[in-house]
Amino acid sequence: MNLFQACVKGDIKDAFTQLRKTVTSGQPAALWAIMMHAAAWHEEHEFDTAHSTIITYAIHRMIEDLGPNPKLLTDDSEDIKRNLPDEFREHLQLVLMQRLTMHLAAIDHWKSDKGPRYDYEPKTDSLYNVTHAYTQSIREHSHMAALQDATTLANEEDPIRFIRRTITLAAEDADNLGHAFIMPMSLIAELPSLKFSFPHRAVLWHLTEYLARKTPANKPDGLPAEIDFRHLTKPTNLTAYSNLFATAAVKYGILGHNGIFAHRIAEATRTGLIGSDTTIWLLKRLERNIGSEMLSEDNLKMESLIVERNGTDWDIQPTQIDLPHTERVRDWLSETTNGYWDKMVDLKSHTFERAIQETTNDEWDLIRASQYAMCAINGDERESHVVIFTQGMWSLADMKLISKPLAALQVHRMLRQYLKGK
Repeated sequence: MNLFQACVKGDIKDAFTQLRKTVTSGQPAALWAIMMHAAAWHEEHEFDTAHSTIITYAIHRMIEDLGPNPKLLTDDSEDIKRNLPDEFREHLQLVLMQRLTMHLAAIDHWKSDKGPRYDYEPKTDSLYNVTHAYTQSIREHSHMAALQDATTLANEEDPIRFIRRTITLAAEDADNLGHAFIMPMSLIAELPSLKFSFPHRAVLWHLTEYLARKTPANKPDGLPAEIDFRHLTKPTNLTAYSNLFATAAVKYGILGHNGIFAHRIAEATRTGLIGSDTTIWLLKRLERNIGSEMLSEDNLKMESLIVERNGTDWDIQPTQIDLPHTERVRDWLSETTNGYWDKMVDLKSHTFERAIQETTNDEWDLIRASQYAMCAINGDERESHVVIFTQGMWSLADMKLISKPLAALQVHRMLRQYLKGK
């Protein structure tokens, strides 16, 4: 079996074996195409959204965020320098990859007669006409027609038109968890290159199957149309909405969805995938999802948050996920992080919370890495939200939409809440 087959057949042991072989080959683009191919075969039985695409996006960004690794990454992360020893950084990157592999092997998968298809052809028409047809096919919930249209548009050398049209459709009716925007935004960022034919086709099937179910039949009133999809837009300045992003981090909602939704809005805006009107539309939906008054600057100060709100205490520490590199990562953290790791896993939440206020600038990378490790090696291997939220909060901190202390505190509290009893 290859890595994709091992994941889809649910053979975790062989999936680890195949991952090691694939990583050794040193072809990171192919590795991520395989991950997305496996993610496309996730059939979600419990929620209305398959989360494997979303966790693949999150773990890819976390591995990039830790710095260069030629076996796992292209050169996108070469400029990132973290205050971490190279050996530990590489072990942590690999443990994140192993966590993703175990997740993709442990989830429910489509049966072969109902899952992704590969036997379809793109349409032949002008790109303008196909973009219109793609929109109409999605609105009419015509999955296979939308798939053919998407294939035509995604076959462009630089498929900005397809990407932007997809993201604006996803923005129209984000639900009360933000799923309808979060999933397509994550998938588009991870769409395999056309040269990886089967993964590319399977992921487009996965995208259009989802959009055809979630997109409204008509564009909602009050949302101005974005007309020219041939170019990226000028990023909207989000500084005026800093309180909204901070409130989304604090009032992160069920399984962290408010914080995750906030991050994907910011990322789509930062990368020029949505214009200012769509950005404001989504921010209003985020505010609606939070469902209560925004917190004031005084209420968002660290002193107030730590005194007025309590994190979740544990009766016992959460179950450790048995990944090939779990022990190496955990032992390093316990011995080398100036006590931060031991404070994070203490049964009392406030043990770490009090330490946040005493953190110096050169220690934030240690805390970030420790929280990446905590969500990767603890809990249930099928769970995705603890990983997705952790990545989203630290990314918002990198965008300077929330502070690093706030990111550390809220990731800590979310992990404490959703790892309890796992």
